[in-house]
Amino acid sequence: MSTLVESGYVTEALSEAARKTAELIARRLADPEVVRLAVARSEQTARYPFGWGGASLYSGHGSSALLFRQAARALPDDAEHWRDLAHEQVVTAVRSTHEEPLADAGMAAGTAGLALVLADAASDDPRYEAAARGLDRKLADQVLTAPSWRRAGGVADHDYDVIVGATGSLTRMADADSAEPVAAEAVRRLIDDLLWLCDGTGERRPWFIPPEFFPAEDYHETFPHGYVNLGLAHGIPGPLAALALAGRARHGGEPVRTTIRQVADYLVDAAIADEHGPSWAMGIPLDASGAEHRHGLAPARVAWCYGSPGVACALLHAADALDDHALRRFAISALEGVLHRFAGEGHFGSATLCHGAAGLLAICARFARDTDSAVARRTLPVLTEAVLEHCDPDLPIGVQDLEQPGVLLDSPGLLTGAAGVALALWSVSAPASTRWERALLIS
Repeated sequence: MSTLVESGYVTEALSEAARKTAELIARRLADPEVVRLAVARSEQTARYPFGWGGASLYSGHGSSALLFRQAARALPDDAEHWRDLAHEQVVTAVRSTHEEPLADAGMAAGTAGLALVLADAASDDPRYEAAARGLDRKLADQVLTAPSWRRAGGVADHDYDVIVGATGSLTRMADADSAEPVAAEAVRRLIDDLLWLCDGTGERRPWFIPPEFFPAEDYHETFPHGYVNLGLAHGIPGPLAALALAGRARHGGEPVRTTIRQVADYLVDAAIADEHGPSWAMGIPLDASGAEHRHGLAPARVAWCYGSPGVACALLHAADALDDHALRRFAISALEGVLHRFAGEGHFGSATLCHGAAGLLAICARFARDTDSAVARRTLPVLTEAVLEHCDPDLPIGVQDLEQPGVLLDSPGLLTGAAGVALALWSVSAPASTRWERALLIS
């Protein structure tokens, strides 16, 4: 696999710094006592505890298994050691489900997340294939037996999002073995639900979120009558990306293509333009009549979860599914706009994937690999350095997450923790798989 270093986009010196830092983080996370103490410290100061443990892909042993499997690819001289550690984490994750069964089909801490971990292991070790197929069947069963979340009066973002909702489940199921009837049926169910969510034939689409389903109290002040979520993590770019991935895997046929086109056009129309290019607000408020109120919207944060980087990723997936060169160019212009703004004023308070520098680095690396964006390739070293600035060998696990001003946490996990930072650093410095990026809809 050709690396971004071999392509000349990242210097060997910077790449070596990224590889060494990723390895340091992985070695710290391989020490159970270091992890235990780090989590204990963070639990005392966190406003929103990340709930480390169990089988969770985003914040548990699933994330460690994914990281150590990647370490085996990125550090071939020590590959057997890392594969053994990854296997231990898989075993621990699976055993944890005996006491705390995977109660939902989601990506963060549900069956889809652990299924992705096992599928990643099975991709280069056939001993995991049977277990991976079994977990995909369990995921399919959960999807088919779950109660419907379709409501005429609006939805909650967790019904459909990538974190715990249908988007995350479809992202995994679209890659599973659809030759099994239960898997194919589950994919159809998930696609049908997301097609319903994105239906644009009525007065307004079903994807609006009414006040009774707000995730936090402060949303009432910003969106008193409800809103449409525009973030990749919790909003409509997530279903767009998942449907695009399903379409590319030949699921759903023409209805999926039609919906991909409609949602992509919606997002293009909802963009906020400035001298650098398109960007997006966190969400579009509804007025008292239920109509969208787009006047005076401000761009969201620069992050994977909300803002232009995540939306650009979703639009690139859509462009690939539709083979639409104009939409592809628009997605590239959106990402390049972010990078131009970052070059002029950029600073990240955190290194992590969800809302920090590592998220933008992983997205930028995807565009550098898969598009002709010279801006993305030119900015890779800047973003790599931005991530490394937050890493310090004197920290317990090598890097911290800025949860809120003044609160730094030692999180071992994928989404807001050290494992995600290491994976992003390897994405620009080592010939390792990018399969983990499916967990965040990046690739």
